[in-house]
Parts: sequence; structure tokens; C-alpha cells
Amino acid sequence: MLQPAPVKRTDEFVNHQLQELPLSMKYKETETHFYMDFHSHEGYEIYFFQEGSGYFLIDDQLYPLEGRDLILISPHESHKSSPKLELPSTRSVLHFLPELLDDRSREYLLEIFSLSLGQRHLRLSEERLTRFHYLLDRLHEDYTTRSGDHLMAIRIYMSELLLELRRCWFSESVMEQQAVDRRNVNPKVEHAVKYISNHFAENLTLDLIAQELFLNQYYLCHLFKKTLGITITEFILQTRIHHARRMLMHTDMSISEIAGKTGFNSFSYFGQTFKTLTGATPRDFRKKHQQLPAE
Repeated sequence: MLQPAPVKRTDEFVNHQLQELPLSMKYKETETHFYMDFHSHEGYEIYFFQEGSGYFLIDDQLYPLEGRDLILISPHESHKSSPKLELPSTRSVLHFLPELLDDRSREYLLEIFSLSLGQRHLRLSEERLTRFHYLLDRLHEDYTTRSGDHLMAIRIYMSELLLELRRCWFSESVMEQQAVDRRNVNPKVEHAVKYISNHFAENLTLDLIAQELFLNQYYLCHLFKKTLGITITEFILQTRIHHARRMLMHTDMSISEIAGKTGFNSFSYFGQTFKTLTGATPRDFRKKHQQLPAE
């Protein structure tokens, strides 16, 4: 039976911060022992990878990361960044709720988040990078100072930053938009991610996945961990629990039915795994987060 490893619950941390202020910001953070779980959260995210190398996973799409890369993530999209630990990496991350923006400009500024996944990954030109850094610095200054008019200033700088990003994506100059080359993404790792994402409800084993990819399972495990920073076993469990969370939030299916539909043969093991990875029992999570559509 797969055993879950305890993880930092990134989504709960972000959601908690957004309850206090409609913006959560990490600024030029450099870490040597970086770990991020496969997670999703409320609000929009701007992920700016300023230095380093690695990979970024959104749902079942894997993207290479290099310095100057910028990725846009929509609410409740599953994602995970995996910088290469042997290299220094620096990132800035903005999470924000739509109510941070003025009603009149909100839809216009958020349009870039509705682009296809492949279009939401961009490598900034040097000219755009200078402008983006300036706005990021000003935004961070007011975010940390929290003076009397800080919320007004944050709204202004955030809107200006999003406007600048919109110009990046919809610029008439093709040269300004530097498409990110995905050829260095290992197709075997991406195939494994897609296979798990499409078959998480089934009785997945390392041997079965290795056979699907025509690889030795030990080599596959090494390749997967080296690329994404987690084991295949951990990714399977995180994927299953992610889908279980969605079902608990948006359906009225029984908890035992959700356990079965997400690949858990044991109800008690589902509850144990869910609590390890989310910090709450399935029942408590549903009570707090359920959002059934109005009839």
C-alpha cells in the first residue's frame, strides 16, 4: 500500500493569506532546499522565475524553467515548480483575488489568464524585464510597509503590472514574445505524468507505468524524481487527493464513493492519506469548503 509522505500544504498557506489581504507576495526568494507539493489554491498566480533552471508542472503539462520565465496560473489549477537543487534559484510569486482589481478593468486585465496553457508561459525580453522589475519592486515596497494607503497603492501597482503583462502577451511585435522551447522536456516523464493524470482512479503500480513507457521501473523512478522532485508514488497520491478535494467541494457524492472514484480501495486509508496531505479529515474539509452550484 502506498504510504504518503507529509508535505507542506502550500494551498492552505496561500488561501489563509488571501483571507487577510487579497494579495499574497513572495519576493526574490532564494532557496537551496526547495520543495513544493502538487497543489491548487484560490485566486490567480503570477510565477516569476528570476534565476536558476528546472521544470514547472501545470495539470499534466510540463514546462522547462529558466531565468526570466514567467508563468500565469488560473484559480484551482494544479501546479508544482521543481527547480534543480544543484543550482541557485530565485523566484517571486504573486497570488491575488480578482476583487483586488477595479470592477471596470478586471475582465480586461485578467484576460491573459484565460489563454491556453502553452500560451501562459513566456520568457521576458530584457526591455520588458526591466519594466517588470520596477513594478515588482514598487509593489513589494507597499506590500511590506502596509502604510495607511497601502491597499490603494497595491491596487494601482498590481493593475499596472497586469497591464504590462497584457502588453507582453498581446504585443504586435513578434520579437518581444520569446516562445519557450519545450524540446528539453523529457518525453518519458511527461508521458508518465499524463498517464497518471488519466488513470489515477485505477490500480496503478510502478511496474504498470514502467511497462506503459517501455522503461525499467528503477530508471523511471530516478528520472521522475530528478525532474519533478517527488517520487512517482508521491505524485500518484497527491493527484488522487487533489481530485478528491475537488469532488468534496463541488459534488454531493458520499465520501466512500469519492474514495473509490479516486483509486483508494480502503476507506480508512483514504481518510488517513487525505488528512496527511491536507491537514483535515475529508468530512471536515467538505464542511469548510463545499461549494455546490445553485439549483
